[in-house]
Amino acid sequence: MKKLLITLLIVCLIFMTGCSDISQRNVNDIMGSILFLDNNLNNTYMEGYSFYLPHDVKLIDKSDFNLILEDSDSVYYLYLDIVGYHYKTKNTFVNTNDYISQKIDYNGKEGYINVKENNDKYYVIIEYNYAKIESVVKKDNLKKSLITICSLLSSIKYNDTVIDGFIGDASYKFQEEKFSIFKKENNNDNFLKYEDEFGTYKDDIVISNNDDVIDIDEVIE
Repeated sequence: MKKLLITLLIVCLIFMTGCSDISQRNVNDIMGSILFLDNNLNNTYMEGYSFYLPHDVKLIDKSDFNLILEDSDSVYYLYLDIVGYHYKTKNTFVNTNDYISQKIDYNGKEGYINVKENNDKYYVIIEYNYAKIESVVKKDNLKKSLITICSLLSSIKYNDTVIDGFIGDASYKFQEEKFSIFKKENNNDNFLKYEDEFGTYKDDIVISNNDDVIDIDEVIE
């Protein structure tokens, strides 16, 4: 029932916000409607975290705490900041004066959204819930992509026991960190090089999906 209600909410948001033009109010309505929910759905389990993968989104690559996801319109690059989560690092928002640039704060979880305009596409970054998603989307797909991104980020749940163990085992790697991988000068953004060609990753991974539950550690070799 809860899955049905969330699906209906997403459909209503797409209908209410229209199909092409998007304003700051549209963005606030989309993010507020989704991020404000207490989303406890999850069907995808990894070492240290889980999240809900919508039926129209598929996983096409995984590297530790970096994922590449794809739907029929866009590719999404998901990075999880388990170091920042472990140390409960506060997000620092810097206004970039892009097409859209604002702080996000829902249910005690902070983050930001930056949308940069480039010809007929948008470069989107949303950081929230100690995770970040980047994507390059066509302008007429921005609303749908925002709904997908917010739905994914709000559903992420962390396993404290696994993450505490990982940070302890790899403590030597983080001795000089400021307790957030997103604050590093050279972070994980090498997945996405949008400036030149807006290229996308297309090497599919086949994943079995039984009873709407995916255990990635078992099905990806």
